[in-house]
Amino acid sequence: MKRFAVLACAAAALFLAVSCASAPAKTAAPVATAAAAASASPSTAPSTAPSTAPSAAVVDFLKPYAAATQACRVALEKAETLSLQGKWKSAFQAMDDFDKANADPFALAMKTSIVLRGAVRNDQDQAFGLVDLEQGQDLDTLRNAEGDYPPIAFDPPALADAQSAKGVVAPGILSMELGNYYYDVSGRFAGQWAISDEEIFAKIVENYAKAYTAGIYDGTSLTNHAETLVRLDRGDESDPIYKKAIELDPKNALTLYSYAMSLAYRGKKAEALPFVDKAIEAYGQDNSRVNAIALGARTAGQLGDSAKMQGYYAIADASYSDSPTPGILRHVVSVEIGDKSAADAAADSLVASFGTNPSVIRTLISSWYEAGDTASARGFLERNMAKGGDEMTVSTLKFYYAVLLSQDGPTDADKALALKALSEAESGFQSSLGPDSGVYDAIAQIRDSLQPPAPLPESAK
Repeated sequence: MKRFAVLACAAAALFLAVSCASAPAKTAAPVATAAAAASASPSTAPSTAPSTAPSAAVVDFLKPYAAATQACRVALEKAETLSLQGKWKSAFQAMDDFDKANADPFALAMKTSIVLRGAVRNDQDQAFGLVDLEQGQDLDTLRNAEGDYPPIAFDPPALADAQSAKGVVAPGILSMELGNYYYDVSGRFAGQWAISDEEIFAKIVENYAKAYTAGIYDGTSLTNHAETLVRLDRGDESDPIYKKAIELDPKNALTLYSYAMSLAYRGKKAEALPFVDKAIEAYGQDNSRVNAIALGARTAGQLGDSAKMQGYYAIADASYSDSPTPGILRHVVSVEIGDKSAADAAADSLVASFGTNPSVIRTLISSWYEAGDTASARGFLERNMAKGGDEMTVSTLKFYYAVLLSQDGPTDADKALALKALSEAESGFQSSLGPDSGVYDAIAQIRDSLQPPAPLPESAK
């Protein structure tokens, strides 16, 4: 599609500074949900100095390291205390001072944990930039800002393999951290790493399974483990792992949603709905609950349970009363379950209030386009352009009409309609948008794509 997504997104991003909830994603193999949220390190440096005795948080964190040597445990305690203060570079250095040769498996596990939780920069998960946070700093801000952080070369799998070659048996905590490491790789570098995604998934499952067998796991590792089993089409093996994760934390919305997603993806739709409901409740007022609401509506619709589907719509109406989210939800779900009249009605209802929002129009057109139903998308645009109304709304509709008509080898007639719509949209935008708006560049790109190529000069023939 490929220009559709590029041009539509570019234009929408440059149109207006407006907010719009994203359309719910289609049902697919569950993806990373719990990992990022559960990496759970404090990201802002506190002002108080650490006490001489380890905190309860440090003691709890070090439980999986109980079999480490006393000397290693001293280093581990120091490192984790520093990490809780946001002193990530110093924490890594404390472990490196203890084991520069990377010979101790517990030290290697802690180093891996530190770089996964605290890196500001990351190069293919094989070199990491670390920093000691100052008062008022936080990792998220630094990660999204310019800054030069000398990289620390560090390759946990290679170092673990070197230990294994020397007869060192990996403890459960190292296996768990290697599972976390490969899971991070799968999220950051899918399709771009040294081994294939399938091999990465296999490594995730292999390491988490070793840790689980050793009795070392937490809610994050369990959820990551289960999700990856589903990705590998080994969903039946994921059920006991998910159930263990839910047993550990029955109110964890991310885990509940992930399990519901996995069940729906595997065709166990009726079994998924109770976990959808639990996830919605657990999310509370967190905006992420919209994903669970969407999953519930879609799954109920696929089951033919209209009453249940309407119940999820009612939750969306109550939760997002002043946004286009409820209408987009109805539209997308209707497209997915093949209810064309409901999809049309939901889309039309959004135009009056949100027609000037390019993200809304783009989402509607994209949902039809991705479903292979360009006729319905075209009908929606033509129907609502004919109604007239607010100039900005009509111009936005005409712009996306041109975008749609320019896709997939348009006929000469469609090219003519698209060029006419572009000119009218451009004229309409000029009364509302300044001359520096990026939408004009997008219009120029589409117009150029619709023009016949210039004839070759005689010298080139």
